[in-house]
Amino acid sequence: MRALTDAEARLIRALLAAPGDSEREYLEETRLPRSTYHAVRRRVYDEGWLRIRFAPHPACFKLPFITIAVAHPFADSSVALMERWSRPESNVVLWGGSGLLFAVYLHHTRDEARRLSTGLVDDAMRPRSFFLSTSTDPDTLPVYFDFEGIWSHLAGIPGSSQYPRSLSPPFPPGSHAPSGPPSPGLCRAARNLILRPIVADHEGRPGHFLGLLGLTRPEHRLLTDGWVFRRVLPDLGVLPPFQDRRADQVIFVRGELLEGKNSDELLKALTEKCRVYPFLLAHDETSVVIGTVGQSGPAPVAGNGSRPSVLGALQEYLRRIEVDSEWVTGLTPVVDHRYDRVLAEQPARDPGSR
Repeated sequence: MRALTDAEARLIRALLAAPGDSEREYLEETRLPRSTYHAVRRRVYDEGWLRIRFAPHPACFKLPFITIAVAHPFADSSVALMERWSRPESNVVLWGGSGLLFAVYLHHTRDEARRLSTGLVDDAMRPRSFFLSTSTDPDTLPVYFDFEGIWSHLAGIPGSSQYPRSLSPPFPPGSHAPSGPPSPGLCRAARNLILRPIVADHEGRPGHFLGLLGLTRPEHRLLTDGWVFRRVLPDLGVLPPFQDRRADQVIFVRGELLEGKNSDELLKALTEKCRVYPFLLAHDETSVVIGTVGQSGPAPVAGNGSRPSVLGALQEYLRRIEVDSEWVTGLTPVVDHRYDRVLAEQPARDPGSR
């Protein structure tokens, strides 16, 4: 496998940041000649290094709760457990491997989250499973599948333009969350928009053709009002190395917050001191789960010397720390950001559910 060029690494970083929808913004971000930019952009999508997904804003579609699950299945039951975890329509992400399962579920009510956690695990798997249910607000879900920070560090590109981003990004000026449930028509338009890149993947059409052209008026409005947003995701299993460095491990860390500590301080310590940039971080009143990526090869050269111990930083904020890891080649995206699954007919809202 050949290594990435500098131009490819810079463009991948800009696309993961997704600073806007205009080509001018991407050209300014990468500082590449226009012809180089278009050629490289086509290549990164044609090769499957990146893929585009659309996600619904939880505040607009009444999805205020999220469950994140990690499990170590027994070798003889991993396939059955994977199928069981993918069955609920609330499941939007599922990565499966012989030694690790990772899943994300979105819920309309807290009771839905409780029932899910209870129903997915039997007694034999309970000690080998972890479930965290919390709010989709940025306060409790500050990082959600944001790979810009990881890639900037891996490629040795200082700073970041958007990281960290949550599942509930700020609304554009002049737009806001609706007071009531979305109409069936809006849900249909959102489902069609979310399915657009998934259908394109199935038909073999690359992601660089998935611009704003061809959208219906309701679909375009959903994007401009911030009700649905675009996220660019890397396929770490096929993304070539850059300068002998490659993101080839997925790592999940979970633990309990020490008294007087909070997740904001933990994230700051990880990013500023340890130069670790989680693609996922969520917490409830007591527990924290962190998803990040490990790399093989030499670390990027830093201007301020070697970084402190990551485990030492974690121990300053967490107790009962557990770490799960898997090679990216050993994980399969069984359910790949399928947010259309949670945009079926909306249930009546329970006033006492929050």
